[in-house]
Amino acid sequence: MTGRPLAAVALAAVSVGWLDPHATAREASRLYAAGKFDDATGKYNEALVDRPDSPLLHFNLGDALYRQGKFTDAVNALQQVPGTDADSTRTARVAYNIGNAKYRLAQAAEASDPKLALGLYAEALSAYRRAMGAAPDDVDAKFNHELVAKKMDDLKKKLEEQQKQQEKQQPQDQQKQEGDKQNQQGEQQEQQQEQQQQQQAAAGAAGEKKDGEMSKDEAAALLDAQRDQEVRPDEVVKKLQGAAVAEPAEDW
Repeated sequence: MTGRPLAAVALAAVSVGWLDPHATAREASRLYAAGKFDDATGKYNEALVDRPDSPLLHFNLGDALYRQGKFTDAVNALQQVPGTDADSTRTARVAYNIGNAKYRLAQAAEASDPKLALGLYAEALSAYRRAMGAAPDDVDAKFNHELVAKKMDDLKKKLEEQQKQQEKQQPQDQQKQEGDKQNQQGEQQEQQQEQQQQQQAAAGAAGEKKDGEMSKDEAAALLDAQRDQEVRPDEVVKKLQGAAVAEPAEDW
């Protein structure tokens, strides 16, 4: 007896789920309203498996991703929402949210890649213009358009000032490099001259002589020559003993 009520409840739950094909989407919306955006994203993706062409599911998925700070994924989801001229309200809301996501991406890229940020700001402006075209009375789209346009102008001015500063700095850097090069060359020349002077001084010290004095090399050569010309005492005796009187020349 106790198992019958449980079985009945289970059957009822299955019947309700079968009767309500939007149960997963409703659960996703409930999670979104509770601030559980990650869980809501999962449920919206589950619902899209059965209804891949649902504009509402793609739109809500984009909103849930935006709330998580996943702005690129949010743009991708929102771009899956088919646009129709008959539903201008949907077109305006989709374009407005895409503009917001593009603005957040540009804001994040401004410091590291200003040129990328400019492109994203331009895409945000385009999205806001689509929103204003679909809903001319949308004051939020108009306000955001003006805000982003000002951000773009400020960023362009900043980049222009940086470019001028770089152009001004380049000649100064070049002059500094040339000056450093010249100073280095001058130091090398001074070192070479100093080395030459030291070599000359060393050579002068080795063979230095005063006026009227012989250098060491010259004195050594002279002594060698004198040794060759000197006659020892025994050689003098030999010469005297072997000397002959010169005969007179014959005269006839």
